[in-house]
Amino acid sequence: MSFGARIVIGGILHETHTFMERRTTLADFAAQSLHFGEDLVSAMRNSRTGIGGVIDRAIEFNWQLLPTLYAAAMPAGLVADAAYRELLSELTHRLSRRLPVDGVLLTLHGAMVSESELDVEADILMEVRAIVGDETPILVLLDMHGNISPRLVELADVLLAYDTNPHIDAYARGREAAQIMARLLSRQLRPTSAYARPALLLPAQSTATESPPLSLVHARAAEIKADERVISVAVMAGFAYADTPFTGPSIIVTTDDQPELAQDYATALSDLLYLHRESAAPDFMSPSDAVAEAAQIDGGPVILVDSADNIGGGTTGDGADALAAMLAHGIREGTIVLADPEAVAICWRAGEAGDVSLAVGGKADNWHGQPISVSGSVRALSDGVFKCELADNHFAAFYGNTVHMGRAAWLRAQGVNILLTERKTPPMDLAQLRHIGIIPEAQSMIVVKSAVAYRAAYMPIAAAVIEMDSAGLCSANLSRFPYQHLKRPVFPLD
Repeated sequence: MSFGARIVIGGILHETHTFMERRTTLADFAAQSLHFGEDLVSAMRNSRTGIGGVIDRAIEFNWQLLPTLYAAAMPAGLVADAAYRELLSELTHRLSRRLPVDGVLLTLHGAMVSESELDVEADILMEVRAIVGDETPILVLLDMHGNISPRLVELADVLLAYDTNPHIDAYARGREAAQIMARLLSRQLRPTSAYARPALLLPAQSTATESPPLSLVHARAAEIKADERVISVAVMAGFAYADTPFTGPSIIVTTDDQPELAQDYATALSDLLYLHRESAAPDFMSPSDAVAEAAQIDGGPVILVDSADNIGGGTTGDGADALAAMLAHGIREGTIVLADPEAVAICWRAGEAGDVSLAVGGKADNWHGQPISVSGSVRALSDGVFKCELADNHFAAFYGNTVHMGRAAWLRAQGVNILLTERKTPPMDLAQLRHIGIIPEAQSMIVVKSAVAYRAAYMPIAAAVIEMDSAGLCSANLSRFPYQHLKRPVFPLD
């Protein structure tokens, strides 16, 4: 009986781009989501995050929640060892003080890498398992972009993952995680898990769950889940920009005391994914050609996908290739968002209606093109805080529905709308533009710095979508990256 069960909850989430030079620090977690102890419950309860779903369902079960910490930072470079060790120490210290416990429910990412640890999630679970022992059930909710090692599968009783990209089911999966924990506590299940990994890398542009190859795998996974012997099926797309020995897609199937069945299902899904490995390669156009084509399309905003500068994949969010193309083609009512704190400061000093001449974008590193010189007028200033219009959106899966971009400025230059922000912010919700006065539906074209996550918000208003081949750390051309730890051979590199 699980009534009154003592359940530890917590989470440490980061999608780490190991080729990015800038390190992720504790300040980056604090700037996004960092909650300790009871503050975790008060901050994340009723949120549409994975941990929010866990908390809400746990309260319905009348469990005694034992919160440790919840830390989530925007995807970026390697997590500094000092930051990771402090977060891990907080989690394990708070866990040790609450013993004995009946179960552990964690939300982790699956693709977190620190300066000295390639398999952070397994490292976390190893520490937790050492504290609670082998008999205490540990259930982990993962982002489906996780790079999963066999060690992580061994350490957890059940691994669950989001089924959608864009991630619009994080809250539902959190509730499901708590539901499975309830069955574990009542001894209804004896989980047995199996792992399979195809020799494959998927660039971020190929990880939409409504498109092949993942749509085909999820369709088969849905049939497998209907088998009453199956507890969960985690279809992991992997995160190709983290250089580890287990980077890439994987399948984890957990059954009720049916290890051979679990392995058969996992292998079949892995084989299906590999069979359709070439089905999702998008066609790319140069930014100039993409803008020229978009200018010929009537009926609403054309979405120009700048997936190489995919903020949700850890990039800088300041690539200005598409802006240069819109200015060169004389586009009216084109829109782009750039993370550029220096430019924001200049606009704030000028004030609303002030005229400025400045360089925007291309400042954070050498991967995302050059700064672009523009002259224009500051149309509006904002504190950069807005509430998402979509209750379930990719951003809310980790951070909640209120977004903090730092100070922001709407600069209009030669008919193009440039939203400048102090902090890089993925294009997960139309309120990002609307909150400062830019009307998305009135634009001729909108640049989104995303690979897939923009779709939930932007596809309903899109007249067309054009993929651009721009500069950036999330390029679909994976041969550009100097992998050192990746297990070879692997498609499409070999």
